[in-house]
Amino acid sequence: MFSVNRKSQSGFSLVELMVVVAIIGVLASIAIPSINRYLAKARQSEAKTNLSSLYTSEKAFFAEFNIYSGYFGVIGYTPEGQLRYNVGFTGAGPTLATLQAAGWNQTALPAAPGNAIASTTYCGGSGGRCTQLADGQGANGTLPGAATVPAAGNTFVGGATGRIRQGAARNDQWTITDTKMLTNTQDGTQ
Repeated sequence: MFSVNRKSQSGFSLVELMVVVAIIGVLASIAIPSINRYLAKARQSEAKTNLSSLYTSEKAFFAEFNIYSGYFGVIGYTPEGQLRYNVGFTGAGPTLATLQAAGWNQTALPAAPGNAIASTTYCGGSGGRCTQLADGQGANGTLPGAATVPAAGNTFVGGATGRIRQGAARNDQWTITDTKMLTNTQDGTQ
């Protein structure tokens, strides 16, 4: 017969296991807020990318007609994908007559969604080209007041706003100007 020597068997006591679990809990409570902050910083790249595309569309239109417009269909800007940020303008800028006087030879402004000046409106009528995620809609998606094209169409300020961090007290807001000045007007990563 075999005899089993209990002294040769070793393992962890319950106290040792509880100490390890407590250490892991403390480390996790320290790491999770940092991870959320890093995720929010990474999400800001969406605003920067979309504002850069908006800037490029505006500059291309200006190179041809020497005027800016806030209508996505006029300048050829088409947001795509799942958007966390509402991107665009609070005002459309020049009227149809002003655009035509600048040489834009269309008889009417584009129909929806091309007549949109903000991605929340554009995505609602784009037939699936883009969707506005819940964080970028409603009160969270209100564009900065400076995000507009004046009636003269000689400058523009594009804006982006969205809630990028769960539980954050405020939205993350960005603007870009016709001189390509990109500014984080309200930091939503805190």
